[in-house]
Amino acid sequence: MEIAPLIHSRTFYCDFNTNFAVRPDDLNVQWAMNKILPAMSDVDILNGVRRVVATDGKICVAGIACNFRYFAENYLSADERTEAENYLHDERNREVKIFLGYAFKGSGVPDVSDSKLWQMFKKNLAPEWERQTVETVIAPYESCGIKSVEKKSLDKFYPSDERGDVEIFEQCLATQKDFCSNVDAVKIFENGKYEIITAPQSVINRLQAEAQKKTPPPSSSRQDKATEHFQGKRNQSPKSSEEKGSPIILICAAVVVILAIIFFVIS
Repeated sequence: MEIAPLIHSRTFYCDFNTNFAVRPDDLNVQWAMNKILPAMSDVDILNGVRRVVATDGKICVAGIACNFRYFAENYLSADERTEAENYLHDERNREVKIFLGYAFKGSGVPDVSDSKLWQMFKKNLAPEWERQTVETVIAPYESCGIKSVEKKSLDKFYPSDERGDVEIFEQCLATQKDFCSNVDAVKIFENGKYEIITAPQSVINRLQAEAQKKTPPPSSSRQDKATEHFQGKRNQSPKSSEEKGSPIILICAAVVVILAIIFFVIS
């Protein structure tokens, strides 16, 4: 399997590049941004990371959206953390938030460790860190090992949990389902249009309640409609005998009048 680095981040002098900081040349940029940007919402105040998987049917993208400091402090070795210290802030001392991941084609689960993600950053974005103009690094695909993951059926919502998030992330890689973990706001789910998420129970409850509201009530069957029609007919008040006989009465009255006129003329 081959993978290519995919990184969305500001650098020391430059703000976020709408064309990605690092990406492969065959990526559908707008589609990938539509999947990654919702996951980056408020990650600077997020307690943890969001793991993302998305596929357009040709290319699958995967990675971590987070505050870069959180990633360095919780996922890297001591030596790697020391190296990463140079890339945690921009020139205005703002903390860097980042999507750090990769793109790949074909089936299988790429064997990409947290250390491998850091190496991708070091190789592709670190040399450009102090560039003062916004440019995209077009990165080639590189050989990558495959991780053995047994495919399992998945539900739509799961409670957020770091260990569980990793397992579902790998399952979504294996089955290529759009996924985002640690979704702490409904807007993230709606904007990213993810198939599967992990979230706090309060968010899951709200999403399930909204889904029920949008479900239309079952339509009446033909038998129900026939019954309603029959009952409606039966409940109609019958015509009075006076209403039913009114034409006969009029005819009789006309005959009487005619006979009276004839009798008067003869007389």
